[in-house]
Amino acid sequence: MARFVSPIFLLASMLLLPACATRAPTAQVSPDQVAIHESVTSAPPRYEVIKRLWVGSWISAFGVPRYASTDEAKAAFRGHAADLGGNGVINFGCYHPVDSKRYICNGTVVRFL
Repeated sequence: MARFVSPIFLLASMLLLPACATRAPTAQVSPDQVAIHESVTSAPPRYEVIKRLWVGSWISAFGVPRYASTDEAKAAFRGHAADLGGNGVINFGCYHPVDSKRYICNGTVVRFL
């Protein structure tokens, strides 16, 4: 005899599964405590990736923030990292597009372990 799984049970289990994979809360740092590294070679060796800023989203196909200076960009990335629960940014880089004097920057928010 074949056993069938109720569609309601299947849907409920699919909705609850992500809740089981949540992380334990970590202490949030202030933006001025976030370290920025242009490459992973200068960063501590152990970290957890939280989010890649400005290149991992479909929204970046339509536009990304632009910054007047790299210092302005670093301050913004520090704020994003702190808001996301990270304490560092790796692979940080800024570039001048041909048609603009403002910088386009990207980087990966991480939590150093």
